[in-house]
Amino acid sequence: MKKLASAIIGTGLAGIMMMPAPASAASVNFSIGQQQRYVSERCVEHPNWRGCDDWRRNHNRWGKNDYRNWYRWNQPNLGSVAAGIFGFAVGAAIVGSMNRNGDRYDDRFDDHVADCEARYRSYNARTDMFLGYDGQYHRCNL
Repeated sequence: MKKLASAIIGTGLAGIMMMPAPASAASVNFSIGQQQRYVSERCVEHPNWRGCDDWRRNHNRWGKNDYRNWYRWNQPNLGSVAAGIFGFAVGAAIVGSMNRNGDRYDDRFDDHVADCEARYRSYNARTDMFLGYDGQYHRCNL
């Protein structure tokens, strides 16, 4: 069941990562006046965005390349979301592998406890020790 769930989640994450990113605003043909108005509104809302300082000082000298660069710098994209999903998937895979190793360890420890309980009547599983004939407690090494 775990393998099936992992396969479904992995397939879903791969599908999300292959989704095309939305078209950037730079591909839309705006007139210079519309571009100035758009950049002006965004720089008022987000004064620390990259390129806003230069736009405030030199906006009357900006050309198509300047606007294209501004859009490229400040338009949201799915790159960071995809990186976050990928990181989450890798983390989940690492934790999953750690849990599988823990199951094997638990099985070995359960076998160890069963062997010690069968051999020593005074064995304490919580401390992994038994009371020897010499009156001292000893660790079970089976």
